[in-house]
Amino acid sequence: MAKDNPRVAILGIHLESNRFAPVTTGADFRAACYFEGEAIMAEALKAAPAMPAEIPGFVQAMNKAGPWQPVPILLTSCEPGGPIEAGFFRECLAKIRAGLTTELPFDAVYISNHGAMTATDGPDPDGELYALVREIAGPKTPVIATIDLHANISERMVDSADAIISYRTNPHVDQRERAADAADFIRRRLAGETWAKAFIRLPIVAPSVTLLSARGGYCDAINAGQAMLGPDLPLVSAVGGFVYGDIPKNGMSIIAYGKAEQAAAAARTLAGQLWAERERFLVHLLPLRSAIERAVAAGRVAGPPVLCLADCADNPGGGGRGNATDLLEGLIQAKAERVLMGNFVDAAVASQCHAAGIGAKIEVTFNADNADDFGRRVPAKIEVLGLSAGRVVGRRGVAAGRAQNLGPAAAVRLGDITMTVISRRVQCADPMHFETFGLAIPDYRTLVVKSRGHFRAGFDEFFRDEQITEVDARGLTSQVLANFDFRHLPRPVYPLDLDTAWTPPTSVLRP
Repeated sequence: MAKDNPRVAILGIHLESNRFAPVTTGADFRAACYFEGEAIMAEALKAAPAMPAEIPGFVQAMNKAGPWQPVPILLTSCEPGGPIEAGFFRECLAKIRAGLTTELPFDAVYISNHGAMTATDGPDPDGELYALVREIAGPKTPVIATIDLHANISERMVDSADAIISYRTNPHVDQRERAADAADFIRRRLAGETWAKAFIRLPIVAPSVTLLSARGGYCDAINAGQAMLGPDLPLVSAVGGFVYGDIPKNGMSIIAYGKAEQAAAAARTLAGQLWAERERFLVHLLPLRSAIERAVAAGRVAGPPVLCLADCADNPGGGGRGNATDLLEGLIQAKAERVLMGNFVDAAVASQCHAAGIGAKIEVTFNADNADDFGRRVPAKIEVLGLSAGRVVGRRGVAAGRAQNLGPAAAVRLGDITMTVISRRVQCADPMHFETFGLAIPDYRTLVVKSRGHFRAGFDEFFRDEQITEVDARGLTSQVLANFDFRHLPRPVYPLDLDTAWTPPTSVLRP
């Protein structure tokens, strides 16, 4: 093995799958992020790459650590949505198999993926990907993966990788750091270091707004895990999971690596802590009517913005369509003033705005062709305030320094509500989504964002935690889990089944 100048394969498929959302197609991936071979490296070296931050982070860390030879295979990612289309997934697997086989021998593999993907033909495509890599790489080649902390971890994933490294921040602002960890672990494995693996999945499917890393039970578990680290326990990940996948491997999980005794003890301790404090994962939301009343009251008083309402039930970052209308209709009917809202996904309305031009006053119908129970048809008279091709570079939080494609977009005013309308599903997590139109957030009293939690890192310069409220509206990412017809979750599971009983397993080490 070329330990002093290793050949390292790079690959990944990023998707967080919501069973209740429309299928995610190959066209969706190709429109968002799709690179093969050397195009991966070319994009990673750009000032504002249009790819997950892990890839440029990994490349930078490997470059800093010493000589190496990147072997880029395939990388694709997409905004969270429904299960990946089986045909496209099989196509990606075939290309990864061919690419890895052609490049043999290599010294290590870095997998960058989300970890909560499902497919139209199976519940664990991430496990299939990991197993494929292990099959081709062989039993001794280091395989290191990074995942989102909302991943749904399977035994197949754990068994196929030497280490799985989860984000530790939510909002996710540490992707580059975790990728640097992956680079370090590859170097350590090539130097001969090995670790035992301990894995526990808990019967807890936490609503995602309870999985913040700044406070709460999940924050405490992450911090407790990091406090355990030492020479005999180099890696501990507390993985929150993604309930909307609705699959048997759903559930919070702990993965620990190190000497067998220390890894097993860490996993049991953290799992026990999470279970003992499971009531901290019960969700508390502001009723829709109260949210609208607060926005109306805020608009009647002069001053800077005082209220941020999270339409977390319609989060494109979790599979939401970005077109739910509970809040929009309520604010219109209440004649709320000085409200700024984004991003409403409606390509047809964005197109009408581009055709009409800036300054035009036109009549449109939101959701004219794609209405459903959550996103109803809303006729409106609007004024076109601004137009954009939708190419932006994020400046804060999860999108900082990353190129984003919102598709043809417009800023419009209806009544005293100003709103961004975009063509592609992208959650509103960065101020640039407004600022690209010249909209200044301090000019408004209430900000409404279609996002679950990532907006907190983007808009924290405008809103303190006590000014932010998650609203109990309806949508494909509702935090009220009883609203969904779950069919495949392991049952009983907390908090859907409040009387769930559980004790940590006695055997937690994996092969």
